[in-house]
Amino acid sequence: MQTTLNITEIASMPASAFSTAAAPLQAGTEESQAEEQSEFTVKLMGFADGSKAKVIKEIKTIMEGMNLVQAKKFVEESPQVVRKDISKEEAEELKRILETAGATVELE
Repeated sequence: MQTTLNITEIASMPASAFSTAAAPLQAGTEESQAEEQSEFTVKLMGFADGSKAKVIKEIKTIMEGMNLVQAKKFVEESPQVVRKDISKEEAEELKRILETAGATVELE
């Protein structure tokens, strides 16, 4: 084909140039998705030794309609979702309350 078109050398662009150009676009969309997150999930991951009773008491208070036995079982079977689809402020408040009681909490 080069001989029929009288082309002596074809300049080719390296494939890495395309992938590096697309990387900033992908990073920008990921950042915008993180900024736009308005609903959070509070997940109980575990608890510190000696703080089990405090965590059970807080879970019983937070989870409406849960009795002491259910709260104990909930805490012992962690990781468990405490609340989902809540605002950032409410999620931060629950995290603070549970961590004060000795729980390990994760926000998603």
